[in-house]
Amino acid sequence: MANNGQTDTAAMVAMLSELAAVNVRLALVADAQLWQLHHGQVTLDDTPLTERAWRYSTASFLELRLPGPTIAALLRGEEQHVHGLHVVVPGPPASSASTSRLRGQQEWDRVTTPWPRTEWTLNRDANTLQTGHDLLIGDGPSFLNFDQALSAFLHQRPHDSNAGRSDLWRITLPQRAGWLSQITIGPDLLTAIVDGEDLDGAVLELSWAAGNERQSVDGASAYRFALPDGLAPDSLLMLRREDQWLDWRSFPAPTYGRARDASVVWEQPGPELDLLLANGEGQHLECKQQVPEGDSRKKMLKTIAAFASQDGGTVLIGVRDDLQIVGLLEGADVDKQVLQVVGMIRDNLEPVPSYESRVIEHDGKTVLVLEVSGGGQMYAYRDGHRAEFYVRVGPNTVPAGHHEIAAGFRQAPTATF
Repeated sequence: MANNGQTDTAAMVAMLSELAAVNVRLALVADAQLWQLHHGQVTLDDTPLTERAWRYSTASFLELRLPGPTIAALLRGEEQHVHGLHVVVPGPPASSASTSRLRGQQEWDRVTTPWPRTEWTLNRDANTLQTGHDLLIGDGPSFLNFDQALSAFLHQRPHDSNAGRSDLWRITLPQRAGWLSQITIGPDLLTAIVDGEDLDGAVLELSWAAGNERQSVDGASAYRFALPDGLAPDSLLMLRREDQWLDWRSFPAPTYGRARDASVVWEQPGPELDLLLANGEGQHLECKQQVPEGDSRKKMLKTIAAFASQDGGTVLIGVRDDLQIVGLLEGADVDKQVLQVVGMIRDNLEPVPSYESRVIEHDGKTVLVLEVSGGGQMYAYRDGHRAEFYVRVGPNTVPAGHHEIAAGFRQAPTATF
């Protein structure tokens, strides 16, 4: 089967038919005396699980271990009895599954794992039942509607109204032959901790524009690369066996407003700041020379609201518009300035967006970093009693149009979640 692209459903069915048991999570919608599959997740793994069953009059959510042939039959569109329920699958099965191989710590559909994995997804057709907006009260926790219950059951996280989904099946194969469990980047040294279950013949390679360096991997351990000139931009760390990768990390400018890669530790954050500034101000980066005061405060707060209303962004305080790092005023109380910015956000933005504040020391200068997460909804700058909405267009923050505001508040269609 391919690492990326498409895989025939018949190949998926054959693979599942040969497995004694797999871990499964099913979301079902009541259809007369039957239960129609809304979404199914299968993990091809022997990891023990704690079985769960949330039963309501209009929906059921099951987590259990099932025989591989049972799931194969469901993929073929055949009715099956599961946990006392007569389960049917909407419409004919899709002819192929989208295939993606993901590196360790790569998020997809709100899931991150330390090891690489292959994901197959099969989309649903138009015959899927509407899930409705009824309160769910029964043998599981109570929920306002189906979408909230599904997000809690799958992710233990609140429902994101803008996170639409169209997949009927999601099948995951963990790949634990070898992975990079932690990478520490210092001013002159990169240390990679390699873990895995089958590292025979593996090689660790660090590549950059002007060259590369390789080390043979002799089991799970820490491996070091000297960085006499610091970490080069666009460096790539690859754990491989011959022409197949086991795991990898790249080090471009950090991803703005998104979850940080927990496996990468910047021991001296100066290089991280250099990489962040490499692309200049733009859609996801705004620089401020100092903590703004007076009318200039509104400009920064509008930008933070725009970042939160879209897909996130980063504000650097202590950096000029020409990307010159000047740092916060010498002798200034850094903690006091952090609290000043926190107070601005709390008092002027509604709702308060999710963000992280950090302090980076760079060549004796202090830079305050605000990493703003995209929130899946519109965030307003409150000017007295008036709510103002903004979006980011390139390096500029502009008022949001009526259609953008409406889209930010619109609920995703329940049939596609």
